[in-house]
Amino acid sequence: MKLMGQGRTAEIYHYADDLILKLYRTGFSGEAVQNEYHISQFVYDKGLPVPRTVKQIHYATRTGIVFERFEGTTLLSLMIQQPELLEQLSSTMAAIHYKLHQIQAEDSTLPSQKKILEHAILRVSSFSAIEHERLIHYLSELPEQRVICHGDYHPDNVMLSKDGGQHCVIDWMTGMAGDPAGDVARTWVILKSGKLPDDAEPAIREGFERARSLILQQYLAHYISLSGISREQIDAWMLPVAAARLDENLPSPEAEHLLQFVRDKLRLLDETVLTTS
Repeated sequence: MKLMGQGRTAEIYHYADDLILKLYRTGFSGEAVQNEYHISQFVYDKGLPVPRTVKQIHYATRTGIVFERFEGTTLLSLMIQQPELLEQLSSTMAAIHYKLHQIQAEDSTLPSQKKILEHAILRVSSFSAIEHERLIHYLSELPEQRVICHGDYHPDNVMLSKDGGQHCVIDWMTGMAGDPAGDVARTWVILKSGKLPDDAEPAIREGFERARSLILQQYLAHYISLSGISREQIDAWMLPVAAARLDENLPSPEAEHLLQFVRDKLRLLDETVLTTS
């Protein structure tokens, strides 16, 4: 099989005509692979622009999912290759995200956004018991919704066809049902502080760093314009989303930045309470 690409959790191989294999790394959770398979099936059946799942396979000590292949390029690659289109591509990213959020997840197929965030926050050992308690209480006060959310939406998980007429959203392992403002907050956190993989080419890394602020600004402005969701509603989710992201295997500088961000947010909450009391 021909290797086409790779990330932190899996490698992508050419599998057959019009098919690719996402082969997860050795030791990766079989339950997580099952979750991605079923969530991908669910959102495809809802008519969303996602790759069709074909089957699960076992290859030596590893497990994988065979998907229908989408011929295209990630938004991240296009943003770096064609910086003159940065604003247009960032707006496209927002429009596609908004489209996902128009679909309700009526049944229990998708896990709850709040439950996923709660479990992740509780696994972060950097937080004290009091910080855990405050974060979970804060999360419990946020709105409850059950629309389809991606959970890891960023420009490297969105693809456009060569003519730009079709798009596809990939990597649904973190698909969930919840509040779209929380899903947008997750994208904000990734775009604000996320680092590209260590094996990314220096030119790509430099291009992304130069483009980061404009992507974030244009994406947020266009999403708010389309959805009617306010910046305040999105900001309300920043604290638990950033706290939950610390459960991931982040590079040390990013983890330290997010931990400080969370503690600064908690401190601001304390000051707000003191001011209003």
